[in-house]
Amino acid sequence: MNDHIQYANGKSKTVCVTTVLTALGVPIGNFKYTWNGKKNTWKQILNRHGFSVRSRLSRLPKGCTVGKARKFIAKLQDPPGTFYAVSVQGHLLLLGNEGQTLIDTAPRKRDARKIVGISAIMYKHRTT
Repeated sequence: MNDHIQYANGKSKTVCVTTVLTALGVPIGNFKYTWNGKKNTWKQILNRHGFSVRSRLSRLPKGCTVGKARKFIAKLQDPPGTFYAVSVQGHLLLLGNEGQTLIDTAPRKRDARKIVGISAIMYKHRTT
């Protein structure tokens, strides 16, 4: 997907969220919107595809930037293989469990964007 898709009803499919979702293995054809006109829908999409999404914003200092958050992410005691979806104003990026950037469609050399949300993304383990 090269550009945002805007629908007449106010809903949209954005490049950054679509790239994060597809990097996590969610096929692009399995969701129509990433924004429903009022809120992002990526957490619900991940839940439907076998992921658990949990906020980690309270574990970061207030006003934390993406660059500063990297060392805090590396210290979180989430299970191995956890990813972190980081929301900044109008954008979503994906970090690994050591704070490394995995997906960022608008990369920065020094990332001083303020974090508005961060969520740990883990595969749900089902036992039957």
